[in-house]
Amino acid sequence: MFCVNMSRLYLGYKSTIPRAMFHHSTFPRVVLPIVSSEVSVLPSFIPFVPLQYKHLHTSAVLERARQSTRIRKRKVALANKKKKEERIRKNPPPIPKKVQLMLIAKGLGKEPAPWRHPDSRPFPEDDVWSEMWCTWPRMSVKDSLESLSEHYHPTMLNRPEEMVWAKLEFNLQAPKKEKFMDGYSKMVPVYNPFERGVAEKTIMVFAKDPEAVQAAEAAGALKAGGLELVDDLAKGKIDVSDIDHFLAHEDIIKDLKPLIGILRDKMPSKPQGSVSSDLPKLVKTFAHGMSVSVIKPGPTLGYAEDPSYAYAELQIGRLNMDPELVESNLTTALTTLREQAPKRSGSYITRCQLYVEGPLKTKFDIHHPLIDDEKYVIHLATIPEEASSG
Repeated sequence: MFCVNMSRLYLGYKSTIPRAMFHHSTFPRVVLPIVSSEVSVLPSFIPFVPLQYKHLHTSAVLERARQSTRIRKRKVALANKKKKEERIRKNPPPIPKKVQLMLIAKGLGKEPAPWRHPDSRPFPEDDVWSEMWCTWPRMSVKDSLESLSEHYHPTMLNRPEEMVWAKLEFNLQAPKKEKFMDGYSKMVPVYNPFERGVAEKTIMVFAKDPEAVQAAEAAGALKAGGLELVDDLAKGKIDVSDIDHFLAHEDIIKDLKPLIGILRDKMPSKPQGSVSSDLPKLVKTFAHGMSVSVIKPGPTLGYAEDPSYAYAELQIGRLNMDPELVESNLTTALTTLREQAPKRSGSYITRCQLYVEGPLKTKFDIHHPLIDDEKYVIHLATIPEEASSG
């Protein structure tokens, strides 16, 4: 056993610890065993000497690329992602065996089901037929409403004032091949209002023409005016939160730029459908109308992917209303939604079903001039006029 002076202890870097740090009065002399041939003995207490480290970067890892480079690379990544999705859609991978067994256990079938119900069966030739061998019947709007009213009559299900829903199916094939439209939302006017649990909206209209201002007020606008109304909003005389929708005529849209920072999301614009030359229709659309969403279903277990398929569900009236008023609301909705139809030949709204949310799960298909039911049109052309009129 030996003793050693800590002033000569080498700690593994170039400089040794200063001699003054290890004074005999500070560190007592303690007997320790031999550690190595170079250093024979060590003190019983080794002080902790903090070492300062600095990270050295050989490249600028914390700097971003130029904005134009980031945008270009993002566009390339999105394009590659779309190409991969399209390639997988055209050549889908086989369904794993375990997934097939799970689908069979859930009753979904081994193969994925299509979103559109296949319409390959013929029309019936007799007055009595089975839907197992024939296609589904197409009824008029009046007949389908009568059938729903019979099921929900007070002597049956006792729900005579239930809401009538319409389910629409769309073909979103774009004009270009292998291109498809995206889902969208559109305001649909309701010219025959009915109780649906929605508060009436307050409307403000901007227009230069005095006649257009009077027409907007007659249609139900809370306030309507020209440049003087713009000045009142800019000066804060009108509270923006009290108004639900701001609408504008096409002749004044350029004079509304000072209101961009004030109205923000409520700013009238053509993409939102809040700018038009037909102000009465526009006011009724936003005051009593409803937002209809055309939805494209995403990848769903048990269903085959169909990028052209979309659907929408909307309320068109109640069972205790006049069937003509309900049909008028449906016609208005179909006309408004067809404004978004792509510029191509072929079908757009392919199917329409009327139903009521309740115990009855049956949905009644209808025929309508604004529904592109090609099979029904061909069938009408093959039967005599007397039978079709009857």
